Amino acid sequence: MTIQPIGSTSMALYITPSDLEERGLTPAALTLEGALELTQSAFRQAGLTLEGSIEIEAYPDAWGVLVFAHVRRPDRVWFSFDGLEELLSAARALPEPRPSADLLWWEGRYWLSLPAGESQSIARLWEFGREEETGSHQEARLAEYADPVLRGDALTALLEYFPV
Repeated sequence: MTIQPIGSTSMALYITPSDLEERGLTPAALTLEGALELTQSAFRQAGLTLEGSIEIEAYPDAWGVLVFAHVRRPDRVWFSFDGLEELLSAARALPEPRPSADLLWWEGRYWLSLPAGESQSIARLWEFGREEETGSHQEARLAEYADPVLRGDALTALLEYFPV
């Protein structure tokens, strides 16, 4: 198997017929699910992290399989907090202007969602809460079961409601 990273979120993968034979496969018998499993394994081998959904294109022929893979990073990052004090401490630690964020309540915890590009804020939030799995299943559960507390500018609103 030849792995060629293309940036930090993409790779080209060439799987030879002998690589496929080792796994009991042939180019013609390789399914999309099988190509996805091989791609995930190749990402781990190349030391690339899989955060987000993976899109693949597989081109099988008699000489092997060429796979192009791209990881689409999540649009939002989720943090959960055990209590209001931890959440308020996190909000106070962020520089102004604070990022746009939504606040939800679910399973006895506060859940804060903010844009994935807010790397400085995300780094500070780790000190007070825990980053949660970001994926379509998690977002769907929150959309269905969580109670909205504040939408949009939740961090600034919290500090207005609970000044120091």
